[in-house]
Amino acid sequence: MFPGVMDVDAAIRTAMESGGFSVPAPNQKIFKEQCAFCFEDPHGPDGLYINLRNYHAFCKQHAVIYANHTNYNLWVQFESTKVAVDEQRSDGEPTTKMTKLTIDAEPKYEFEDKYSVVIHPEYDNKFSNVQGIPEIVDTIKTINESTSAERLALLTSTNNGWDNEIKLITRHANLEQSDEGKVLALSGWNCEVEDCGLSENLWLNLTDGAIRCGRSQFLANGEKTRGNGHMQDYYNATRFPLVVKLGTISSNLESIDVFSYEEDDAVIDPNIVKHLMHFGLDPEKMEKTAKSTLEMELDMNEKWEWARCTEDGAMLEPIFGPGYTGLINTGSSCYMNSVLQALIQVDSFRKRYSDQALQTMLKCPIEMLHNDFNAQFAKVIHAMLSGDYSSEADPTHNHIKPLQFKRVAAGSHPEFSTAKQQDVEEYIRFLFENVSKQNQNEDIDPTNSLRFQTWNRFEDNASGKVRYTEQEEVILRLPLPEGIMKPTEKENHFTVDMTDAVQACFSKQFVEGYKSPITGEPKGANNTLSMKTFPDYLILQASKFAYTMEGVQKKLDVEMEVSETLDLSAFRGHGKREDEELLPKDSAPPADAPPEIPANVRAVAGDLMIMGFQENQSIRAAYFSNGNAEVATNWLMEHLEEPDIDAPFVMPTGTPSARGEIDPNLVDSIVEMGFSRHQATYALKQVPTVAEAVEWLFTNLDSIPEESAAATGTSSDAPEASVTESASKKSFTDGSEKYQLIGIITHMGSRPDSGHYVAHMLKDGKWVLFNDEKVALSQDPPIKLAYIYLYKRVD
Repeated sequence: MFPGVMDVDAAIRTAMESGGFSVPAPNQKIFKEQCAFCFEDPHGPDGLYINLRNYHAFCKQHAVIYANHTNYNLWVQFESTKVAVDEQRSDGEPTTKMTKLTIDAEPKYEFEDKYSVVIHPEYDNKFSNVQGIPEIVDTIKTINESTSAERLALLTSTNNGWDNEIKLITRHANLEQSDEGKVLALSGWNCEVEDCGLSENLWLNLTDGAIRCGRSQFLANGEKTRGNGHMQDYYNATRFPLVVKLGTISSNLESIDVFSYEEDDAVIDPNIVKHLMHFGLDPEKMEKTAKSTLEMELDMNEKWEWARCTEDGAMLEPIFGPGYTGLINTGSSCYMNSVLQALIQVDSFRKRYSDQALQTMLKCPIEMLHNDFNAQFAKVIHAMLSGDYSSEADPTHNHIKPLQFKRVAAGSHPEFSTAKQQDVEEYIRFLFENVSKQNQNEDIDPTNSLRFQTWNRFEDNASGKVRYTEQEEVILRLPLPEGIMKPTEKENHFTVDMTDAVQACFSKQFVEGYKSPITGEPKGANNTLSMKTFPDYLILQASKFAYTMEGVQKKLDVEMEVSETLDLSAFRGHGKREDEELLPKDSAPPADAPPEIPANVRAVAGDLMIMGFQENQSIRAAYFSNGNAEVATNWLMEHLEEPDIDAPFVMPTGTPSARGEIDPNLVDSIVEMGFSRHQATYALKQVPTVAEAVEWLFTNLDSIPEESAAATGTSSDAPEASVTESASKKSFTDGSEKYQLIGIITHMGSRPDSGHYVAHMLKDGKWVLFNDEKVALSQDPPIKLAYIYLYKRVD
């Protein structure tokens, strides 16, 4: 179409003048690692197309769509091709190579990058000779030399893929380096300390290029690295703070191990390439031959007995196609991966985030796309269901890396924004709350098909009067009381029938110590949970985690005899009956009843007095520690010097906002009555006992802030939405009470916020294992060991 150079230049000029070009600003974010709408990268058949108006990148398919949508028609095609290079070193010896954790070593290669100008819609016409247009030449140079916006986001993120903690950017990013002209070889290093000469565990000081060995560290299986700690000695002598581990340097900048002695931590150096090039070390020409400190820590931690849940040792048949896409673990993200694999089984999530994916992404302004919750959710779900990244013919495209979704979905949450393991149940609640918030003005809130309402029937035993409270839930918690756990021959190992656990969930729970507001008698109360609505999909949680008397969380060794079909019709509630009389809304005790110090507070105070503390000191400590003996002792030691510590203690009538830690056993007691852990914890911050907390919940449930707001600590001038206000904006499906099991999430480890999660889903009549990027037909799904169960309604 453009036979001559002049014609090409003229065509490009026309496209530039029609609004398709913008000179990149000095701080321009240039995206060049992944398509904005999918997971294609520059190494694919057509590479990526970088739009010269806004510098966002698209695969060919989405470039066409985006150009038609915006009329931005000028592109630079960026193709990066892997080229295998000779494995021999200059001395003739083969290059030493490291095998990454659970990933086979790849051949040594380098990338050849190619840039061409393309004008929509003639994508087959590529123009490499554009010397007649200096602006385009300079722009291509800028694109080539820039650090991609994706990588900058990773470097500045609080989340690092390998890290089990949060990495911070070093304060020495602008480190002043010596001008002595020291140039290092790309390999063959040794510790420069006389009579040491170690050739492993070597660190480079980025100030002057000194090479010293690190300290000896334990590895897996009891082995240790060799090291004499000479770099630590060198820092003590010079105070040159920043060092990098030789052997971890490669083109994969994320895996370079940088440590700051002054900050005493592993850090991110955003100028690591510049600092290495100062000594002649080009990461693009180097290969990783050693594990980083964090990888060695991972080796130490990966000692779980996971054989049964991951079906380790079995010859599993891989499965490919739409819905069988593996998800790469981006740093203890298996909890998130397992939830995503479960959610693509839910019709409403597929409709909202796959069927409407393109519409969602085109609707979002391009400058907001990479941080938009719905756009990133759509990108991931659509990719998982497309089959584009699950191909038997192309093993390099059998998974995706949802790193951007994890970052955007977590936001500023103090736990989910880190690379630490998390409780999958807590993540489901957090994620669903976010989905609902982000879809308030949309046609579909996909969580509505999993959200349900319950009735709480509270009966005052002294007067026989009742109170009904409606609650919103997304997970039905199945308690595992001792009475239904059957011991086996194995020590501390039990079996439980799911039908017994379901029955326990809906059975009466006695509230000890409740004083009747009608008669003043302390005869207690009974609380009973029932279902008001039945969702299209029902999530059950097996309560496998309990707290010891010392407040330590412990996992129960329990196998559940699971009912793959459930009929919950016996547990549908109907609200107040005609013959029932309601408790008054303001059910405070009679005015003449003096405020009493709760029994649990007095009991703990008695223990403190035996230890030698004074009565008022002890009562005050027990009260502000919610009747937890260990917490009360610590509280007392911290407050003994306060002037009013011995003043007579009077029970407060307001909100005890100064309370310390909440006894997790008290929380569990309230959760067993059908309240969420967030509600129970919040109530126990207002009143000290279970009985008072339950009563407080029945009269103040509407005033509890949403869990996500409480977790992030965010605030604004606008009042927080109450539970009732939020619920009024949501709808609930209702129908048959019969369900069929379609998926499970299993946990391995001793605590829900550590260990590993995998998912098994029933698809097309076959159980499939989803273990991060590994997807295969299951031979023996561990249904009895699951932590989360996903059921689908059947008519």
